[in-house]
Amino acid sequence: MIGISKKYIYALLLLLFPLQISAGEELSSHIINSLLSGTKKSPYPADIHKNFVIISIDSLQFGEVNMGTTALVNFKKKDVTKTTFTKKNNKWNQATEATVPIQRSEQNEFIDFILRFSSNKEYQINHTVFPFPINTLKGKEQTKRKLIMPRDWNHLSLSESYPQILLFKTNTDGNNRKMLIFKNKKIKEEYNFIRINKQWYLIEKYEHE
Repeated sequence: MIGISKKYIYALLLLLFPLQISAGEELSSHIINSLLSGTKKSPYPADIHKNFVIISIDSLQFGEVNMGTTALVNFKKKDVTKTTFTKKNNKWNQATEATVPIQRSEQNEFIDFILRFSSNKEYQINHTVFPFPINTLKGKEQTKRKLIMPRDWNHLSLSESYPQILLFKTNTDGNNRKMLIFKNKKIKEEYNFIRINKQWYLIEKYEHE
């Protein structure tokens, strides 16, 4: 566990609790809808249109109003496909695409964390805040909450379970990340991470009924 007070941790949890993907963020909505609809115009592989993982920060704000960038990380191929979108006549269109090794990714710090977190059990325990809350939601209402201690922890192999993840590039690096897991085109799980003293930690999970 990390050396900060429980009071501070719970304050952080309260700050992160209301975070959701904003429907008002046009590009993120465009991309998610293209994945959910399986449209042929989607720049992403057809095999992830039903089941996919998105990682964002608390606000999907882009640096420019008419431009945005995503990164599709492929842990099996160890590469990242960067796609740039531009907005013209109120429509988002794919502008450019380039694939680079993971090591050259602009968001390599968090990707490296996910890889190490997934492969090293001791590292994962030390970078998870305990007692770890797992919250069950039905719609927007919380129906259940349980707290997990290290002795009951089941190792998470995130990079193996979700070999492709989609990252949104934003105009701020941010100190938190939300991993949203879509299964059969519906959000089923959420993991929240936070960076403290330049180290990433998993702080909570949401399960959707």
